[in-house]
Amino acid sequence: MSRNIRRRDLLVGAGASFIALSMGPGAAAQVLQKEKTEKELYPGAGLPGGGQLDVRITASADNPDPDLREAARRIRPYNPESWFAEWQRVAEKNEQLAEGFEKDGRKVTANEFYLRAADFYRRAVTYLPESDTRTVPTYNKLKETFDRAWRLVKPPFEQMQIPYEGHQLQAHFYPVRGAPGQKSPVVYAYQGADGILLTGSRNAGAEYTARGIAFLNVDGPGHGGTLRLDKVYMPPDTERVVKAVVDYLVTRPDVDPNRIGIYGQSLGGYSAPRAATVEKRLKAVATSSGSFSALPDLFDYYPTIQDRVRWLIGAKDLTSARKQLAEYTLEGRVKQISCPMLIGYSEDDRVMDPRGALKLYEQATNSKREMIAGFGHTPIPVELQTYIPDWFAKQLGASGA
Repeated sequence: MSRNIRRRDLLVGAGASFIALSMGPGAAAQVLQKEKTEKELYPGAGLPGGGQLDVRITASADNPDPDLREAARRIRPYNPESWFAEWQRVAEKNEQLAEGFEKDGRKVTANEFYLRAADFYRRAVTYLPESDTRTVPTYNKLKETFDRAWRLVKPPFEQMQIPYEGHQLQAHFYPVRGAPGQKSPVVYAYQGADGILLTGSRNAGAEYTARGIAFLNVDGPGHGGTLRLDKVYMPPDTERVVKAVVDYLVTRPDVDPNRIGIYGQSLGGYSAPRAATVEKRLKAVATSSGSFSALPDLFDYYPTIQDRVRWLIGAKDLTSARKQLAEYTLEGRVKQISCPMLIGYSEDDRVMDPRGALKLYEQATNSKREMIAGFGHTPIPVELQTYIPDWFAKQLGASGA
């Protein structure tokens, strides 16, 4: 599609199957009310990385946490070096505090501060490129503080390894606390280009387990330590990855093999639907930033991320990456998706093109599907923050539906 076509005309034309941000489910959508010019979307002309600001490298100083607030105030906007230095500084500070609490026998408090350190190391390492000598050491500090936290306190997840083509994918499974022998539905989170399994959050998956749905998070190919330590790259046919994960899930006595869903975020908005073209054990797919093809929807739409995408697919340079990305598409496959889909997008998404979500919606004609605004690379409105877990609860027949 030409960039000269107004996106409002594209998306409003899909009619009543959209769920507009300001309207209830089933209402005719009135989205993309005004055309966004290239200048409005990309104000960083002349800067490195395709002439665009990296809109991800920002932090809000409006935060009650003093470390987050201080780091946000010190970080120079859109400056990767400043981003790394400030998050590393507060990570080291919290790690030292955690060590002191651990020596004093204050295990719960030490756990909390090791998790804070892990979260800050995670922020520090996220945007470091493959070529940076600090990438692996910083990732190892993230892993070290994360592991130290959960050696002190019993974690809310089961840590495991999932076999995948001669490799072991690190994963965390958050079970539903129910009666012995109970089989619950499960949602598998397929991460995006910046995805890292290890997180300082104590609440990962809580919105699912509260609804009677188990939750699985995986460092798949192109994510976290699988990428940085093991150098396992994201394939175009993500059904290979998902098959390995589902093969594991169906062996669990506490998982209902007939109620497995997948949630793809960011680049996972391509990976999850692509997997559903082949992996028929998936019974529901939801996405944030749904995508039809990674090349036009991400690589070309948001040039700042091109080298990250090159790295995570294992290409040697950007020219090779462009050629490889021709295979990262649902073209010729999309009609094979037969399970229900919820396709999220954001009208003002500056990272992934919302027209990719529209194309996915328009061509996946064998799926009972719907679109929802507000689920892209923009803050999710508070009234919609539980919409996707609620949707999965309904589709998978969870106890909390």
